[in-house]
Amino acid sequence: MKLSMAAELAVRGIMVLTSRHGNGTVPMAEICRARDLPRDYMTRIFAMLSRANLVSSIRGKGGGYRLAREPDQITLLDVIEAVQGPLALNLCQQQPPQCDEEDCPVEPVWRDLQQQVQVALKSKTLAQLVCQRENCTPDDHTAGQ
Repeated sequence: MKLSMAAELAVRGIMVLTSRHGNGTVPMAEICRARDLPRDYMTRIFAMLSRANLVSSIRGKGGGYRLAREPDQITLLDVIEAVQGPLALNLCQQQPPQCDEEDCPVEPVWRDLQQQVQVALKSKTLAQLVCQRENCTPDDHTAGQ
């Protein structure tokens, strides 16, 4: 399984918002400058994140982006699937499956790996990820903070 470039950039961009959560909106130019991200591509990626209710945008003076939910309520899996669609380790794990072999002896291995990856990505919230770098606790990035 390989993450798309859009998924990788989405994670980078949303982590900028997470690190500035609670400080108002962040303009797209600032998000891109913080991580050296391509602005045109990031605008399209953030539109996908907005449709998935992960970020919200404010137009006009003082506008920009902010998280649509608390960082402890958004997982890494949420971000990746918002721009890439459902994760699939290989063709037989896609929905609908693209494998035509009945009783494939390898399919249980692929299924198990697929589940492990999904569990790992779902178990990491944006709050947890930003705190690994900023020496804080996830509670510092939740409601009321």
